[in-house]
Amino acid sequence: MIRTIAVGATAALLLAVSADAQPARPPKPIPTHVFLDHVPLSGVPGKNTTMLAIEWPPNASSGRHYHAGDEYGLVTEGALRITYYNGKPPLTVTAGHAYRTPAGVVHETRNVASRMTYSISVLVLDRGKPLSIPAK
Repeated sequence: MIRTIAVGATAALLLAVSADAQPARPPKPIPTHVFLDHVPLSGVPGKNTTMLAIEWPPNASSGRHYHAGDEYGLVTEGALRITYYNGKPPLTVTAGHAYRTPAGVVHETRNVASRMTYSISVLVLDRGKPLSIPAK
């Protein structure tokens, strides 16, 4: 009986330690408002535009991904760091500044401010394409 309790306690302790040893995943950005949702782009057949507001908790990361079309962004508060995986140097974008990420470029965006960061993104995509595509 004592051995069973000791084995159970040891297993519980190992699980607790291994859970603590796992690196915490950063929070995800939160799309809070969609201003335009797949609206046809005037004069460009087959293209849609989506515009959305995004809240970025401290250290939030989009994860590695790409878009099937161009992304245009504006940071309204805080700061974002965009790491590109095509040889282009990382870009830090602060409040009041805009950026563009071309179609197909794998990147990761992270809030590097110590507080909430807010941004607006506009995506111009082929009709029927998802807003974001995960990348490895």
